[in-house]
Amino acid sequence: MFIGAALLLAAACNSGKQYTVKGTITGDSESLVNGKAYLFNRDRENPVRDTAEVINGVFEFKGSLETSEPYLITIEGIPGMLPLFLENDRYTITGVDTAYTESVIKGGKAQTMLSELNAEVTALADEYDMNALIIKLRIPTTPQDERDSLMAVYEKYQGECDSIKNLYVAKDPVSNFSLYFLDQDFFSLPIDSVEYLVGEFKLRPEFSANRILARVDSQLQTELSLQPGNPCIDFTMDGPDGKPVTLSDIYRENKVTMIDFWAGWCGPCRMFNPTLVEIYKEYHSKGFEILGVSLDRNADDWKNAIKADKLTWPQVSDLKFWESEAAAMYNVRYIPQNVFVDSDGNILGRRLGEDEIVSLLEEHLN
Repeated sequence: MFIGAALLLAAACNSGKQYTVKGTITGDSESLVNGKAYLFNRDRENPVRDTAEVINGVFEFKGSLETSEPYLITIEGIPGMLPLFLENDRYTITGVDTAYTESVIKGGKAQTMLSELNAEVTALADEYDMNALIIKLRIPTTPQDERDSLMAVYEKYQGECDSIKNLYVAKDPVSNFSLYFLDQDFFSLPIDSVEYLVGEFKLRPEFSANRILARVDSQLQTELSLQPGNPCIDFTMDGPDGKPVTLSDIYRENKVTMIDFWAGWCGPCRMFNPTLVEIYKEYHSKGFEILGVSLDRNADDWKNAIKADKLTWPQVSDLKFWESEAAAMYNVRYIPQNVFVDSDGNILGRRLGEDEIVSLLEEHLN
């Protein structure tokens, strides 16, 4: 009896560290008679894959997770991918092959919250008639005044979506659901808020091996080290002519140096370049320099963009696209983005818009 009770207790303890996903899909597809289902996450650096047999429309996945995150399920021969926020929990999926992506998922705390959140956001999108609004925005001939009005409505909609999401996060701020959004919203949140939340997650043993938390914490430590007043991170990369260029060699010779993260394929970057060219003309003679760091992956595209946009300041790139080493050093997850340093290499500001750039240059060059 004692051994039996111990085994039951062990099974109960282990059940909290396992997931079971059982799906039942009906329809006439031959893939449902004898086929395969696939479960996979979207993490390129830590890919997870699993395969299950589909017998008469029924399949089952079992396993254990250290990191709970969004996954996708596909069935060979049936179009579409079904999103699932997978935790160590029990799930049931029911649906039909003709509308597989609309299958009903039951189970999982995060999945339940995400489904409820998506339902509210979808209802809000219908209320604002977002499909029609986006179609109008994509029509090149839409008059500018109408476009401005549509953008105001779109921004209002996005703000309400964020408010709804924040209410869900507040229900359970230290959870897999909230950690997912902390990772997604990292760069739009106040750094002190992120620091507090990361500390709360690190106090929970169940997050000790969580990859998402480790990534957020790493980004946080980098952000803290890059706050204004701290020394910048030096690096060396090759210029368009193949010769190495070092950041510190540039900032030592100038009062203010802007590290400009951009790329030839980046539309917003190219749109801002004419403005940056004018700023450079105005302040270069007063001690302002720019070091362009391109996230291109094709050397010819990079060089052609430099020539086309008339960028006369130093340029470097390792042609590694989003894997750029300099971009990783500076937590660059979107472009255009910038960092300003003084002649001693101390950071003056980051992620500044046009007006902020001019204000900073006026302050430090006049």
